[in-house]
Amino acid sequence: MSALAADYAVQPERQTALDPIRTWDPVTFRMSEPTAQRGAAERRAEAPSWKGETGPLPDPAQWAAAVVRTSVECLLGVRPVQQLTRWLDEPVYAALSRRAGLAVRVLGVARGRQAHIRSSHAQRIDEHTAEVVVTLHDGKRCRAAALRLECYHGRWLVTALEIG
Repeated sequence: MSALAADYAVQPERQTALDPIRTWDPVTFRMSEPTAQRGAAERRAEAPSWKGETGPLPDPAQWAAAVVRTSVECLLGVRPVQQLTRWLDEPVYAALSRRAGLAVRVLGVARGRQAHIRSSHAQRIDEHTAEVVVTLHDGKRCRAAALRLECYHGRWLVTALEIG
């Protein structure tokens, strides 16, 4: 190879000590595609019939904070995902359980790590729907989570969940 060709040869990139090392984040989760909204119309149609029988719904901000905390602890392997069966819509639960199982198989259980809620804010879309933003610390970094809650049989049901 000539000296000119050697000057223009493509060199492979090298990782330096200052470059961030990209690792797989077990807590990042996203399930908010339109498939998560598949049963929303049916749930809204049923919601008024159940409203008076079970009493008022709990505060969506506090309720969502508890669900997000449990979800993050499931992704870390500290809790079993089955604890969320009642509170998550089927596609959200299926995606979360797949992701939590993968995280435990790849990284193992993160012992001693608990999620601590920093703040939670809810916005009511209508009488039977709310969207909530939760910030939390998972033991290593601060994260944000967004949820969509819908009334179903007199209780909140998470129909979309994103954890960043």
